[in-house]
Amino acid sequence: MAEKKRNMGVAVMGPMRSGTTLVADLLTVRGRSLVLSEPNLLGAWHPTLAGAIHRLVTDFGIEVPPPPTEKPPTRIFNYFDRAILPELQGLDFWGVKYVDLFGWQQLFQRYQPRKLILCVRDLREVAISSIELAERMKLGFPGGAHMRDEAWILTRLAHSVHELLALRRLPHFVLRYEDLVEDPKVRERLADYVGLDELGTERLNLTIERDSRHSWESRKHGSGVTKKALGRFEREPPGPVRNLAERVWRLLGEYSVAFDYEVAEPKARIQGHDFSAPARPGHNPVPYMKGEEWNWWGPKQLEPSFARRRARHLASMNIPEGAVVLDLGGGLSSMITELPKGGRLILADVTERTPQTKAADLLQGKLPPKGAATFVLALEILEQVENPGRFLKNLRGYGLPVLLSYHATDDTADIDRAALDWRSHLSRSQLQRGLATVGFRVTASWAFDGRQSLLKLRPVPVPARKASAATEGAA
Repeated sequence: MAEKKRNMGVAVMGPMRSGTTLVADLLTVRGRSLVLSEPNLLGAWHPTLAGAIHRLVTDFGIEVPPPPTEKPPTRIFNYFDRAILPELQGLDFWGVKYVDLFGWQQLFQRYQPRKLILCVRDLREVAISSIELAERMKLGFPGGAHMRDEAWILTRLAHSVHELLALRRLPHFVLRYEDLVEDPKVRERLADYVGLDELGTERLNLTIERDSRHSWESRKHGSGVTKKALGRFEREPPGPVRNLAERVWRLLGEYSVAFDYEVAEPKARIQGHDFSAPARPGHNPVPYMKGEEWNWWGPKQLEPSFARRRARHLASMNIPEGAVVLDLGGGLSSMITELPKGGRLILADVTERTPQTKAADLLQGKLPPKGAATFVLALEILEQVENPGRFLKNLRGYGLPVLLSYHATDDTADIDRAALDWRSHLSRSQLQRGLATVGFRVTASWAFDGRQSLLKLRPVPVPARKASAATEGAA
């Protein structure tokens, strides 16, 4: 097909959870325009994805041949260009929407867009919404054996920000999610930009998503444009997820400057980080392919989300088969794919992020009931606890074996703990004393990754006077 015949009318690009799917549906109007969500046109052949593209096009009202089941092509575009693109050329315009911005240059070489829309949203809101999406959909790394985690979200957002800043060099229309849902005039300008008399009202792209996402989004927003997703960061209680959101925001300040969002105070900005290094033309400082590896150790700087990844991996080797594991770490239930045979996970967090989450004020040392748990994980959480003595005492109250991770002050002398929003500052000896006082026998793997320790805790009887003394060294 001639190159000019392959050109598309619009490309919608932005980080995940910035409203891109909503925009794709707003720009989809039966008989006039169709924007495909995440078609991965340059990717390797994937029958499920090809089937989703076929379903979207036929639901839109265009009859096209189904994806081949025998002798399938090597790439998605082989099927798309032959079976679908000729039909789309009869519309006023067609386009694509991507939140995976890797390789957009090659995409635009093959399908050059006449119009470019950059979707943006406050990065703190993006991070929290990304956690919720990953948790509800149980998003997996390539291969499906491991669930995506907080470290992946940090990496993907950092990569996307650098690509988005590169896309700004092209003629574009900036669409802030906050303005899109609050101001009808912004939606009018969006329609004018692409040449539509009015925007679409159907959620065709959302409909072909997994039911775990489609149902959740539909319950929250219905079929219209609502403000219900605004203020997510303000509503998030202090805890692991809020800390991650703030860290992303402080790390990627150039994004906030570029798109007119609140910028962190100079002393709070993260400087000299691998992920915040200035991008050179054609070079993103965040390695995309490494970010798609479930066990990548991450940047050379200490990142709590990557520390948790390493702790989960080591912990998985020390959990018995068939254990019912109470995970006090909050955030994502990524440990679910690391459990041994027959294991089950119960996730606790500072808020009820999903109906299955057990909410508790973890940072004050208050823990949820153990329920059916037979084993406890406390990974990358004690550092954030304001009252570690209460936390350890309540941990012992479960009467269960525990795996606890911690960055002792002995191993982090060169780290600004306050900058990581760590509230407890215990040395190895203080931590050991506190654990012994409440009644734990400790087997420690000190600084197993160079800074972080993993402690195996077994409950043992404690004399009454010791139990009442609690943990002065860990208070």
